[in-house]
Amino acid sequence: MSETAQNTEDLVLEQFRTYSGNGSMTATDDFFATGGDSFTAVHAATAISALTGRDLAPSLLFAHRTARALAARIDDAPPPAGTTEGSG
Repeated sequence: MSETAQNTEDLVLEQFRTYSGNGSMTATDDFFATGGDSFTAVHAATAISALTGRDLAPSLLFAHRTARALAARIDDAPPPAGTTEGSG
């Protein structure tokens, strides 16, 4: 796993833990099986979107239910229009 992928996974996991209320959640635990619900998914998606600078529809949390899966999806998505990654 690349450093970028690990950083994204850690960020997503931190938000999953915060919004599910489960501080012992791991990167491979299902957000909804460990305390998350549709309401907290919206809040988690909003926080992750703000932290990553990526548009993140809450529905993605239903398709990518673990921090590892969602982080991989975020890292595979193209950067937002008008930005350049890797510079600066």
